[in-house]
Amino acid sequence: MSLKLVSVAALTLVALAGCASSPKRDLGRMGFMVGCWKSTDGVNLEVWSPPEGGLMFGYATTTRNGTLATFEQSRIDTRPSLALYVASPEGQRPVVFTEKRDPLTLVAPNTVTFENGDHDYPQRITYRATDKGLAANVSMLDGSRPVAYAWERCKD
Repeated sequence: MSLKLVSVAALTLVALAGCASSPKRDLGRMGFMVGCWKSTDGVNLEVWSPPEGGLMFGYATTTRNGTLATFEQSRIDTRPSLALYVASPEGQRPVVFTEKRDPLTLVAPNTVTFENGDHDYPQRITYRATDKGLAANVSMLDGSRPVAYAWERCKD
């Protein structure tokens, strides 16, 4: 075997070992949301970026008959002690929801709730990891007018 071939093989092994041994990136407490998520019927899509400097960016779309019906741009700011969820549906004025953490109750892992009692609808948004993927529920603060969403990880 030539010295050049041995050198190339050795460098390749070192590079691969470096990739394999690098620590997995910590995505924080909302890391369960990161990725591309699609409803089983293909109508609803939600995408969340990994956090960069305490900010996650997201967007959601709904299509009907192959045409975009609605969209929303969002971000989650985890820099304050309680995270802020900022949503801008259909390019409208951003609405801010504050993370709800009740110290008297146990907060479930891979679950986060945001609330804004001054907003017309929704007033509460909860995301949670499921066995199949990601789910969200939106409602009024009292739980009325609930709408549930369920997504699986995008395959394409």
